[in-house]
Amino acid sequence: MTTYRNIHGRSIQSLATDPTESVAEGQIWYNTTSDTFKSILLSEAWASGGNLSTARGGNSGKNMGTQTAGIVAGGQTGALPTVVTDTEEYNGTGWTSGGALGTARSNQGGAGTQTAGLIVSGNTGGPPIAGALSANVEEYNGTSWSEQNNIPTARADHMAFGPQTAALASGGIIGTATITNTSAEYDGTNWTTGGAMGTPREYFSGAGTVTAGVVSGGTPPATANVEEYDGSSFSEVNNLPAARTSHQMSGIQTASMVISGNAPSVTTSCLFYDGTNFSTAPSVTTARSSAAGAGGTTTATLLSGGSTPPGYVGTTEEFTKSTNTITAAAWSAGANFPTSSSQVSGAGSRDAGLGIGGYPEGGSPTGKSYEYNGVAWSSEATLNPSTGTQGVQAAAGTQTACINAQNTTPAPPYVYTAAGEYDGSSWSNATARPTDNYSNAACGTQTAGLFFGGAASGTSMSSATLSYDGTNWTAEESLSTARRDLAGSGTATAGLATGGYSNPPATYLANTEEYGGESWTAGGSLLVATGFGRSSGTQGDAIFFGGGVPANTSASFRYDGTSWATAPSLSTARQLFGSGATSPVGAAWGAAGYYPGSSPNRTNTTEHFNVETTSTNIVDITTS
Repeated sequence: MTTYRNIHGRSIQSLATDPTESVAEGQIWYNTTSDTFKSILLSEAWASGGNLSTARGGNSGKNMGTQTAGIVAGGQTGALPTVVTDTEEYNGTGWTSGGALGTARSNQGGAGTQTAGLIVSGNTGGPPIAGALSANVEEYNGTSWSEQNNIPTARADHMAFGPQTAALASGGIIGTATITNTSAEYDGTNWTTGGAMGTPREYFSGAGTVTAGVVSGGTPPATANVEEYDGSSFSEVNNLPAARTSHQMSGIQTASMVISGNAPSVTTSCLFYDGTNFSTAPSVTTARSSAAGAGGTTTATLLSGGSTPPGYVGTTEEFTKSTNTITAAAWSAGANFPTSSSQVSGAGSRDAGLGIGGYPEGGSPTGKSYEYNGVAWSSEATLNPSTGTQGVQAAAGTQTACINAQNTTPAPPYVYTAAGEYDGSSWSNATARPTDNYSNAACGTQTAGLFFGGAASGTSMSSATLSYDGTNWTAEESLSTARRDLAGSGTATAGLATGGYSNPPATYLANTEEYGGESWTAGGSLLVATGFGRSSGTQGDAIFFGGGVPANTSASFRYDGTSWATAPSLSTARQLFGSGATSPVGAAWGAAGYYPGSSPNRTNTTEHFNVETTSTNIVDITTS
């Protein structure tokens, strides 16, 4: 008789705490503290990932890449819609910019990986008639796309799968309005005729390899038909439970996943396929058709973008099947800031934050600061000097040791040189700054602070950089690009300056500069040009969020010391809000802020950023 010991190689253990070492699915132990038997169960779930920079659909990357190294290229975006050349790469957390396609297209076939990708044919814009269909084929090397030998028959709304050097493209629309069942095989150089499907179809999907593939669904009319490919011919197998179109598939012939699409309307439902039968899989959160991309396996799949009437979405979801439970990174609601204000500065982390100043709509500057413990705002303190309250300011330090750059006069002619220090209970005057400017950024501490950029009392932009040692200000090397309303994070010897606004000419900026203690050097550019946002973290791990582009945005981006990638969006779009420049990314916060074009145009909401966490899926064993 098979026993628990035979299966796991040990008896059921009695433990005071749950095990921290690797444990297998189904392993049982007795927790003497909670007086319960416990076990590890397999978890299957979708979780949110970083949004695409450009919301898009049009099958721009299905069957390309993996959950931790995904890729989408081209596709449709906008209201018209417009076909694009943009490529984005996924690193397991967010999306970064890749090399542009040579030919803008949508509804193409995709195959391969992030470093060896393949785009086949597609629609270059307009209705699928002769002239809009392209036979063009491009390969990706992880950096750039290059043209290869054309596929013999131009097509769109088709399917491709396999590696870059052994791919299959099948079906779709050809000519003026013909739905085809023909296929072509690619060996990395040349195209040859492949086996024909039994059912001509478009808007379908597939998975696998050129010698072991599977295709499912499609139209017209909408079908549940499924066929498998053995390297030379297709054969019919068990149908989908119901007809489905414009969906995605990932995996291999004997272990694949059918994801979302239309059945007949857009659906969240997903299915597993084991090479013989279909079974229900966990549903996606956002129903979508003609997704921008999906790739991976039945245990680790990536889904991004797509069409959700009336437009396109940029959301990304990750499916994971493991003994771990993944809680996706996300912004969550905190306690409301005491006033609905713009032009708030801040310091400290989420559990020990400081919100400084602010400008309520239709009112006078508050002249106050407030402390935050991650649960509630409290401890109002009056800024000093009391006239330095206009809110165009920047701060460095912590909740109990902050240096804040303020202005000195409440009416023209404005002079922006004053500074104040906070000791955790009250404000006092600090040595005035030698440079007259406002709307600058800061990072570091009260005794080792760095202030940079801004604008002078007139209209000119500033590139000035000042360090503060707790008593004196010292001029340091200037930023490479003069700008105001930029974001700062990091320390006085490892700082980060991101985005901002330059005038003249009126320009939003995407460039990032890194400070090494003596000089500024170029860092990776933001994925969008924006100003009036905030950032938190270090030079090697930062998050930038909110701002105006020029309209308000809720977008967030994560920096790894080299490049920016998309991150989960704020719930409330905002600019000119409070945050802590030196707060770790996992304790980042944003409070209050301004959103033009709305009435009222100030908010008092606070949001916290929570990084992704992974925990073992431990459950109690109960009897009934």
